[in-house]
Amino acid sequence: MLLRRSDLPLSNDPAVRILPWVVGLMVYLATLILAVALLVSTLAADWSAGLTGTVTIHIAAIDDETDAELDRRVDEAIRIALKTPGIDSARAVPAEQVAALLVPWLGEEAPVAGLPLPRIVDVQLARDASPDIAGLKARLEAAVPGAGLDDHQLWRDRLVDFLFAIEIVAGVMVVLIGATTVTVVIFATRSGLAVHNEVIEVLHLIGARDEYVAHQFQSNALKLGLKGGIAGSAAGLLTLFAIRYTAANLDIELFPAFLFDVWQWPALISVPLVAALIVRISARYTVLRALRRMP
Repeated sequence: MLLRRSDLPLSNDPAVRILPWVVGLMVYLATLILAVALLVSTLAADWSAGLTGTVTIHIAAIDDETDAELDRRVDEAIRIALKTPGIDSARAVPAEQVAALLVPWLGEEAPVAGLPLPRIVDVQLARDASPDIAGLKARLEAAVPGAGLDDHQLWRDRLVDFLFAIEIVAGVMVVLIGATTVTVVIFATRSGLAVHNEVIEVLHLIGARDEYVAHQFQSNALKLGLKGGIAGSAAGLLTLFAIRYTAANLDIELFPAFLFDVWQWPALISVPLVAALIVRISARYTVLRALRRMP
């Protein structure tokens, strides 16, 4: 279809020549925005799964308390948790692991081992169970000095809502980019119609139908859209790889993994194809609508 002979010199039109550049820029921006939306979606799913079905008991260190006394408070907290219906397991997180969690914040040179760190108990809830978290918290605070309980549900819900808002904003931006592309295509197509108005009239006189003329424009628009879209997509993917390489070299554990799921790559790669299809449909619709108004 792209190699079919054209009776209109559309490639020489100034407005048409700029079309690949506009499409390339739009595809570049859409690729980056879509990548952000996909990463946020993966991040929200991972964090939600990691925080679902767990609560955390923290036991603050008391001045002049020995390690043995602190261990007894931890054991008492575990015993109270395990006696609660709906609690599947409870285990104390090793002090070394708690200290390692502070390294990204304080640095490797900080004397973390000498700090009065709280002891952490990881509590796993039984599947499809609804334990009395408020009652467990009250019993812990009454029986174990310095003990507290964190229910991640509220924090998780707020985090997921925030990430979902980012996805919505990204989706709106992609829609706006698509609308901008359509507007540019309509402008370029109308400009081509005006430039080649006399040639189109001659084609009509010799029997050419509106579909034939529209095919000339839509084929040229598809070719230019693919050209610009592939270039913009390649630039976008190179940018993503560069960001991923830079993020990997930061060596910061708090930075989220810049990875895509297997199903997300086809979504990114299909952006130029979708853009080219939008360009083709927009050009065809614009031409047919304009031709129907011609005498």
